[in-house]
Amino acid sequence: MEFYENFAKRYDSLVNLTDRKKREGDFWQKIFKVNKIKRILDCACGTGHHLIMFKQFGYDAFGSDQSPAMIAKAKENGRKEDLNLDLSISAFNTLSSVFQEKFDAVICVGNSLPYLQTESDLLTALSEMNMVLNNSGLLVLELRNYDKMLAKRNRFLPMSFKGSQGFIYAFDYFLDKITFNVIYIDCSTNTFEVYATDYFPLGCEKLYRLLEASNFQVMKALQDFHFSGFDIETSDNLILLCKKCA
Repeated sequence: MEFYENFAKRYDSLVNLTDRKKREGDFWQKIFKVNKIKRILDCACGTGHHLIMFKQFGYDAFGSDQSPAMIAKAKENGRKEDLNLDLSISAFNTLSSVFQEKFDAVICVGNSLPYLQTESDLLTALSEMNMVLNNSGLLVLELRNYDKMLAKRNRFLPMSFKGSQGFIYAFDYFLDKITFNVIYIDCSTNTFEVYATDYFPLGCEKLYRLLEASNFQVMKALQDFHFSGFDIETSDNLILLCKKCA
């Protein structure tokens, strides 16, 4: 969580809300319409981009995150859009105690699950997501394709720059974790900042097994927000559409 407490002030520089809506908007509206979704929980809401998007689309949307700094930034972003966001500070393992009413959909995107280190923690998190869902509710997970990452061990992602400011991304691979390094550069002041966080690789076999154990059925596996099918050898990201089993 320390990574996000420190990085919250820079996080929105990575993805513009308008660009995110253009890239993802049709995807979310289609799956919510097909699954008759009205009430949504974003349980790793970060700075609130998806929450704002869902509210602007007319959905009854709620957000939670375990980082107080991210929640504060989400409130600020909501005010900029003239929205009073429904936000709570909550880790994955406390969802059912924080939220008493059920949801039609829970989303957990932004590669959030792999911050959990043990199978026990992952199973608890997925079970908590299941508990706050209505019967046959929808769970949407998004994370990196760790099977490909561990096979290829590529160290760098493409750099991103806007004007004089930009980011460099690098991965360090260890026996049981991957450290993600983000280097923020401001060329106008010749300064830089380094942020780092650890991911615990979550491959497809383990993830599918844990989803089944927590009473979910995987309906679709995609690689992007254009409904392209997932390929374990070539896809960079994994998006799973899951149903809560009756």
